Amino acid sequence: MAAEATVEPVEVRSAWEVSGTLRAVLIVAPPLALAVLEVFHPRPDETAQGGMDVATWFVAFHVIQLVLIGPVALSVLLLADEFGRAQTWAVRIGMGIFLTFYSAYDAVAGIGTGLALHTARDLTPTQQDGIWDAVEDWPGLDPVVFPLAIVGTLGWVVALAAVALAARRVGAPAVQWVLFALAALFLMGGHPFPFGTLAFGSLFLGALLVVAGLPRRAAGG
Repeated sequence: MAAEATVEPVEVRSAWEVSGTLRAVLIVAPPLALAVLEVFHPRPDETAQGGMDVATWFVAFHVIQLVLIGPVALSVLLLADEFGRAQTWAVRIGMGIFLTFYSAYDAVAGIGTGLALHTARDLTPTQQDGIWDAVEDWPGLDPVVFPLAIVGTLGWVVALAAVALAARRVGAPAVQWVLFALAALFLMGGHPFPFGTLAFGSLFLGALLVVAGLPRRAAGG
C-alpha cells in the first residue's frame, strides 16, 4: 500500500523586524475589526427617505472602513511574512492594488453616495427622488466606479491566494490555508454582510491560528 504523501515543513525566515505582542496584534486585530464592522453595513429601504435616514451612518461607516483597509493590508503582509513570502510580487502587488483601488471605490461609492444622500435632506421631495434615482444603482452600473471594486477585489484575491499557497508550502495545518483561500473567495461577493464578514472573519480565524503558533515558533528559533 502506497504511503500517504506528506508536506515537509520548510525553514521560514522573517523579512520584517516586528515581533512579540505588537506583531500578534497587527495580524489579528484589523481583520477582526473589519469583520465585525461589516455586520453593521447600512441597508437603507429602497426609497429616497430610507436612504436619507441612514445617510450619516452611511458616510461614517465607509470612513471607518477606509481607515481599516490599510491595517488589514498590513495584516496580510505580516501573515505572508510568517510564511516567508512577504517579498513576493503576488503579495506585494496584490495588496498594493487592493489598497489603491478598493480605497478609491470605498471613497467614491461609499462616502460619495452617503454625502449625496445627506445633502438631499435639504432639497425638495422631487429633487430628493432625483438624487435617489441617481445613486440607487450608481456604483454597480457606473463604468468608472464599478471597475474600481473589481480591480481592488482581484488584488485581494491574488494576495490571499498567494498567502494560502505559501502556508501550504511550508506545511501549515490545512485549516490555515483553507481559511486564507476562503477569505479570498468570499470578498468576491462584496464587502457588506454576509460576504464581507465571512471574508475578513476567515482571515481573522486563519491569522489567529498563525498567531497561536508564534510563541512556539519563536522558542524553536
